[in-house]
Amino acid sequence: MKRDISQETKDILEGVEQFWKDVCALPQADTQMPDRRRFILLLSGLSSYRKVPGIEEHQGFDSLYHCKGRIAANQTKEYLEKVMGVTDKESLYQVANNFYHSGDEYDQFMSFWERRPVFNEKDLTAEGRGAFQKCKGFAELFRDLVENRGFFAWDCNERICLYRAACACGLISDAEFWNLCEPLARKATQLYRSWKEYALSAFCGAIYFAYCQYGCQEGEELKQFYAINNMLLHKLFLGEGHWTRWDWYEFPVKQWAIPGPQIKQVLTDWNGPVGCLATDRIMVDGCKVGYMYRQQPVNEGDSGWCFFAGDEDDAYTCNPDNVGVFHLNTLCNYDPSIMPLLNAPYGTAYVRGEDGLFHEEQLENEE
Repeated sequence: MKRDISQETKDILEGVEQFWKDVCALPQADTQMPDRRRFILLLSGLSSYRKVPGIEEHQGFDSLYHCKGRIAANQTKEYLEKVMGVTDKESLYQVANNFYHSGDEYDQFMSFWERRPVFNEKDLTAEGRGAFQKCKGFAELFRDLVENRGFFAWDCNERICLYRAACACGLISDAEFWNLCEPLARKATQLYRSWKEYALSAFCGAIYFAYCQYGCQEGEELKQFYAINNMLLHKLFLGEGHWTRWDWYEFPVKQWAIPGPQIKQVLTDWNGPVGCLATDRIMVDGCKVGYMYRQQPVNEGDSGWCFFAGDEDDAYTCNPDNVGVFHLNTLCNYDPSIMPLLNAPYGTAYVRGEDGLFHEEQLENEE
């Protein structure tokens, strides 16, 4: 052990190590490759079993759950406000980012363990330094298990579940949900290679999160939280087996029309959010932008801009493998003619006419 710990924490560590051995010993099962949206729902597997008022049993992993009626939706909204402090889209994004950041903290701790600290502990107050050292010491207990994969899986799991509840009661739309979750899913596939690795990171991250929430106290409450998550994880692997029936998803490797090293910094006078959506007809096939519109942002980094070649049908755009999140500067490299239009207000749409120029048109309200 890296420091003196309570008997409860010793039991927890032994239990996590046994869980890892049990999962690694599971026989190879017949699996299917999920599509991107099912994969995103599966990433919330651990927390989606949690009972939420207005949502029957749990939300499942086949499709997005929507509350059955206004009364149920209001119950979920009341829960989000009372327990999480979520009342609208803005507070939803703030809570998700400010409450679930165990992975970022683990990355900070790693910089100290590897003697490349990202800040000087002496700059903290005495109270802050004491709390930081406690959290760092507790996180290090799991370092041999999660290594550089850290605790991100817990944050990913919790944020997606929070967004699912917000979507279920109508605080955000289905489209906003998928846009919020795709960056989380992409990061998960960069850090983990299997549901087993993801589960271990989520398990260790859950225990670390609870330790911090309980005031850096090791005791019976922490052990109870461990027991709940241990039961749910075994259910995901051994009971209903959602994480054994499905393969770990891999995002398609695409050949971009303009390779990354050729992207130049051309958007030099932009001070707003830089995220945008674009289809593969532009990014892979190299088509010019034929239709663009600006909607209300779905998160702090979203500019609201969506770009299409103009010949995509509903089946194409509804397939998440054909649409991605990009930097506005990248789109400006693909089609510089969009640059003069980027400061247009939300609710604006432009279509390229036969004359090759963009013309403003009415943007229909989306559900």
